[in-house]
Amino acid sequence: MSLRWRKNGNLLCGAKHEALEGDTYIDDRLHYELSVELKVVIPRDDEHESGVWHWINEVFPVALR
Repeated sequence: MSLRWRKNGNLLCGAKHEALEGDTYIDDRLHYELSVELKVVIPRDDEHESGVWHWINEVFPVALR
């Protein structure tokens, strides 16, 4: 499954959302690496309907040292 990274920072399922000018396309291979191997992007609970993904630090903020 691919993702679209919008200029405004949103991460969206590539299959559920049309491309907009300025989107950065994240292909299946990189999406797998980001979500499964590195665990830095996670789906919203209703991703199957909304197609919304998040960077992990947006959901679980990390204190900077």
